[in-house]
Amino acid sequence: MELYGKKHALSLLNGFRSSGRIPHALLFFGAKGIGKHTLADHTAMMYLCENRDAAPCMRCSQCRRIEQHIHPDVVYPLSFMENRAYHVGELRDFITSCYIKPNDGDIRVCIFEELDEMSVTCQNSLLKFIEEPLDFNRYIFIADKKSPILQTVLSRVVAVEVDGADEDEFSRALTDNCIERSHIPELYERFGGNIGAALGFEQCGEEIPYLTAAIKAADALSSKKELDCLNAFLALKTRGEIFEALGILSDIFAQTSAVKAGRSTCGAYRKQTERLAAAYSLKTMTRLYGEAARLYGMSFTNPNVKLFAAECSSSLFSTAEKA
Repeated sequence: MELYGKKHALSLLNGFRSSGRIPHALLFFGAKGIGKHTLADHTAMMYLCENRDAAPCMRCSQCRRIEQHIHPDVVYPLSFMENRAYHVGELRDFITSCYIKPNDGDIRVCIFEELDEMSVTCQNSLLKFIEEPLDFNRYIFIADKKSPILQTVLSRVVAVEVDGADEDEFSRALTDNCIERSHIPELYERFGGNIGAALGFEQCGEEIPYLTAAIKAADALSSKKELDCLNAFLALKTRGEIFEALGILSDIFAQTSAVKAGRSTCGAYRKQTERLAAAYSLKTMTRLYGEAARLYGMSFTNPNVKLFAAECSSSLFSTAEKA
């Protein structure tokens, strides 16, 4: 298993390991494709590796089986759910099963994917499970966004933002995945340190609708062309595509805010970030980020797709004009 980037997250994890106190409940959050699942597997190895002084060693039976996803004590609850969606009854059955001791050793690691898509009822069912863990259970949660996660859940976990790769690591990762070197500069320009997003785009061989819409919407905001923004959202055909586009816009707005505040970013969507930074103040970008987060939350309410697309465009432009 090769880890690229994630320097901030790995620094925190290594600090926990050095102190001998890796938290029993961790949340890894960050953009889709940034490498949260890989980091979760790496952390499971830290919990279970036979070489405690150099975990994960990547050589022992525990590490090798985790890497191959065949370890009996590293479980992914979502894989047990019907249609790969959390249902409260099935989730409670899973929790009950975790009161039985692990199969192979002293620790069981439960990796909960897509926590931000879990219903409020399902999240509430986790509270006691997280707060009063048995000695042999450890929990890793994965989410693209923190905003849909209940504060009562967040208060019971250690949240770690997963950062992207720098340009050299990005280039090495894509080269290792057989991407032509001539394509890499353009991919970094577009995706910054998000290796997974770049690989998905390159291997898909065509435009990803929600990504294209988010970039067009950001460009429309920076050039103050509301009709272009509306058309970008109207091109999306499903609520899920709008959901993804809003997530990407949130990332773009957050990075622009960071640039306006004098901080560095992972470099994703650099052209859009530079254009927005030139067009708006830090106060406006902060408002746009908050509005994108609000709209992102609305996407869980099952709105009409076309009406919601229009609402997204109108609300973002209204927010930008309040500066």
